Parts: sequence; C-alpha cells; structure tokens
Amino acid sequence: MNRIPRMSFSNVLGTLALALGGLLIASTPTRADEAVQPATLLVKLATGVAWQHGLARAGDAGDWFPAGADEATRRACAWAELGAPEPLYRAGIGTDAPSLALAAQLGLDRWHRVACGHGEDPRIIATLLQSMAGPFEVVEADPMGGLATNDPIWDMQWNMENTGTSGGTAGADISAPEAWAQAPRGGDGIVVAVLDAGVAAHLDLAGRILPGWNVPLQNTNTGDVCSYHGTHVCGTIAAASNNQVAMAGLASQALVLPVVVVNPCSGSESWVAEGIAWAADHGADVINMSLQYGVGSQALHDAVLYADGLGIPMAAATGNSALAQPAFPARWPETIAVTATDKWDEVWSLSNTGTEVDLAAPGVTVDSLYGTSGTSSRSGTSMAAPHVSGTIALMLGEVPTLSTPLLRAALEGTASDIETPGFDTLSGSGRLNAGAAVAAAIALGPGPGDVNRDGVVNGADLALVLGAWGVCGCPCPVDTNADCAIDGMDLAAVLGGWSSD
Repeated sequence: MNRIPRMSFSNVLGTLALALGGLLIASTPTRADEAVQPATLLVKLATGVAWQHGLARAGDAGDWFPAGADEATRRACAWAELGAPEPLYRAGIGTDAPSLALAAQLGLDRWHRVACGHGEDPRIIATLLQSMAGPFEVVEADPMGGLATNDPIWDMQWNMENTGTSGGTAGADISAPEAWAQAPRGGDGIVVAVLDAGVAAHLDLAGRILPGWNVPLQNTNTGDVCSYHGTHVCGTIAAASNNQVAMAGLASQALVLPVVVVNPCSGSESWVAEGIAWAADHGADVINMSLQYGVGSQALHDAVLYADGLGIPMAAATGNSALAQPAFPARWPETIAVTATDKWDEVWSLSNTGTEVDLAAPGVTVDSLYGTSGTSSRSGTSMAAPHVSGTIALMLGEVPTLSTPLLRAALEGTASDIETPGFDTLSGSGRLNAGAAVAAAIALGPGPGDVNRDGVVNGADLALVLGAWGVCGCPCPVDTNADCAIDGMDLAAVLGGWSSD
C-alpha cells in the first residue's frame, strides 16, 4: 500500500475523517494539561489479535500493524508513524497457574509500548486509534508523573513516638513501640517491594536489600537516583532498630525489594505498571508506592488489579498538590490511599484528599535514611505511605495468612480519629495506629503459638519448640515472646493456642 504523505494533524484531519468513516471522537484519553511521554503510545490489543511482524508493513518505513487490521487502521497507523511494538511487561508475568490465569483475564500480555511520530501529540493519535473497532481494545498516551515529596529538614522521629517535648501534641504518632512489643518477629522474611527511585546501600538496611529491577533501564541497577528519596522511604519501612545506627524503622527484620520506576525523579505510568507486575511476580508481600500520577491510565490500573488479584496489599501516597482528589494509583480502591499528618495530628495542607482517602500517617518533617550512613528529614505523602507499608509488614510477620481485606479492616478499624468524627475526606478512617493494628491482626490469627506461621497451631509447632529448647539468639523464630529463650512460656503459647481443626 502507499504511505500517506507526512502532514500536520490539522491538514490531515479532514482526509482521515473520510478514510476512517467518521470515527473520530472529541474527547482525549489524557487531559491536555497533563504531561505525557513524547512519541509513545500504550496499546492494548483486542483479544485474539497479535502483532504480525513482516506481513503488515507501511511501505518502506518498517511500521507494524496488528494482524487483521483493516484499511482504515493501516492508513491511520501509517500517518501516525507507528513503530515496532514493545511488550509492556517485558519482565514477564508470573509462571504459576493463578498468576497466568489472572494476567490473561486482565489482558496484561496484550499491552505494548509503541513509538509514534515525533512532532505529533500522542494524545491526539491515541484518540484517533482508540476510536477504531477491531484490533485495539485500548489506546492511550503514556502519562508522566513522579515521586511525591518535598524536603524540609527536621531531625526527630516524632512520627514513631511523640511525647510533645519538642513541640507538637503528645500521642500524635503511630504508637510504634506498642507495635514492636507485640510483633517480636519484626516483619522477619516479609518482602516489601518499594516502587521508587531505588535504594542506597545504607548501613541500617545491611543484608536486607534484595536484588531488584530497574524498569526504565531494564537492568538490575537499583541504586537510588533521586536524592535518596527511595532510601528515605525504605528507612521508615525497614531500618534496623536497637543497633546504634541512624534511626529505627517499623519492620526492622523485613526485606526490601527495590523496583526503580523513575529516571531520575519522574517517569511514565507504564514504568510503574511494569514495576508492579514485576514486583508481584518476584515475591512481594507488600507494595509501597510513594508516587503521584495525574491521569491513571488503563495500563497502570490493569497492573494494580493484577497485584490486588494476587492478594498483595498496596499502600500509595495521595500526592502533594492540595487537590480534593488523590493522585493515581492511590485513587483506585485496590490501593490503600495515605495522606500526611504533622506532629499536631493535623492533615498536611498540601496533601491531596477526597473520598478515596483510606488512612493518614505522619508525613511532615519525618526523619529517615539518607545516603549510606546518614539521615535527613523530609515532608510529603511519600513519607506517609511507608508507615502503612511497614505496619503491614509487622502484621504479616505475625500472621502471614491474613488476607488483604482483613489487613485493611484491621488498619482502618483501629485508626485514631483526628478530624471529623468517623470517616472524613481529609484523613479517611483516621491516623494510623500501628500498635492497635498489629494487635487486631494478631487477634484475627492463630496467635503466637503458630511458630511456623502456617495459619494453624498444631504438632508441627510443638515439635519446633521442643527441638529448639533452651537459650537462643535474638531474634529467634521459635521464640514466641521475644525473651531470647525457648522455655515453658513458649510451650504454653503453643498448647494454649492449639487449633481445633
């Protein structure tokens, strides 16, 4: 076929309207005031449609079309100068049967990035191609966004325990000491995927940073590329405690799985989508997203649905634009949307709020890790979300079998009411109370006697206790009360919690 001569959109509009049978629509999938990745489209092929290289080309330019594309689609693709498709989820979808089935149901394997002509607005091209019945189920521009933060300095961890001695209101904190007292495992073995700018090899995270993935670069380089934003987030979640280094994180025995989704501090929604799927397929028990995006593409939502369908809880920052609606992905109900509070238990004035907010957590002048050995204070809903992720890690460390709905119910049902009584659009269910949330999680589970954490207390747990009898090194996984000894107290916990079934 002959290639359509290169023209501006305004000149070719009338010709395309005739060629495409009047299928142009007025609305665009991305608002005109939202930044998008230049020269890039996100295309979700219809079910049963596949890219067929070499058989559907536009003249000599090497442009590709889906197999079975009609003449109108071919002409439109030729005008838009679509390049070779690139699978969005290059890191792969999970290999186990439930993951494969869910991916097929959501159509994750049908998403592709496609280059489009430079000099044209991808939003206009997306509108044009989306209007075509047949090969394309969804076509959208690739929205841009980035990390949810700003950086004033303040040097105290009031967020964990606020006595009011340095300003603020006593008790305007998440009751971390109470949570630690009830969670002796410290989130041991729980994998928290941090979708961010990477993480530095900080002393307070030593030995607990797993091999991760860099989506923009498609490699394993996960060093922090944005002023240690990701490192700060990771510190709140998982910095070691009682080691005379830096600061105390919430889940001091949890594992961090870094997934870089920005380059250096911003990037496209499709990078986040790919990062979520990668994390879900590589052992994430919790996903933290201290990110803010303004559009909420279908590609990103499909990835959120994928992780949610696999039972992975996701905490997400609401964003820092003082808007009456959270940014994406926090706006979607599958995530736990977190606004920021200050040391007076007031919601930060720059937090995005709205009916989609689930919880509030400390986010103003929060001290956490910086570099490879230091600390710094930062503000933002980016700093609030990891308090929720860290608390979930503590909860799962004690009761790994808790489902996401039960985790959410425990978090929201125990939150401290700080605004209008009951649910409100500023703080959702209230400010996170980690101590009460962990207690609620333990009450929902089989109890501390479940030393092998399989959801029941039975002979397997009794055998572990008897086999480890005596003094043990702390932390000791069989030690039900964190007293560094396996003794009668631990035996009592097993026998007292014996499962009836």
